[in-house]
Amino acid sequence: MYSAAVNAHIRELIEQVMEYRDQGQWDKLEQLFTETPYIDESVFTQEEAGKKAAANVLYGWRRMLRDLYYSARHKLGAMDVERTGKKEVQATSEIEARYYTMKDGKRYVRRMDGVYDFQFRKVAGRWKIDSLKLRIKKESFNPIG
Repeated sequence: MYSAAVNAHIRELIEQVMEYRDQGQWDKLEQLFTETPYIDESVFTQEEAGKKAAANVLYGWRRMLRDLYYSARHKLGAMDVERTGKKEVQATSEIEARYYTMKDGKRYVRRMDGVYDFQFRKVAGRWKIDSLKLRIKKESFNPIG
């Protein structure tokens, strides 16, 4: 059975993922995941896809952002949410990600347009991300200004 309330809640959770990631609110972000979600961001991080401890995934994101970029901004596009079971929801979201860095004293932006595929599972009465896959459609790296 499809529920407008579940749809709205899942959309809000996806927005929170991007907001918390941009703002470096790692503790809040970790609460949105199951303990060992399936993560596939191999096109971005070059790490092998698989089930990983949420704390380890977030540590990797935090290190990457701190070590390579001085700022990140994610902008969500169209979303599609579908309830696939009593305790399962599948969602996709278009994403535009911008990562800002310095190279040889000049500022650059790495822009990626793609799609996030989410699987949510209800755990102890709360919807949590159990699977996250990133598919890149277009990518560029350009100087700013």
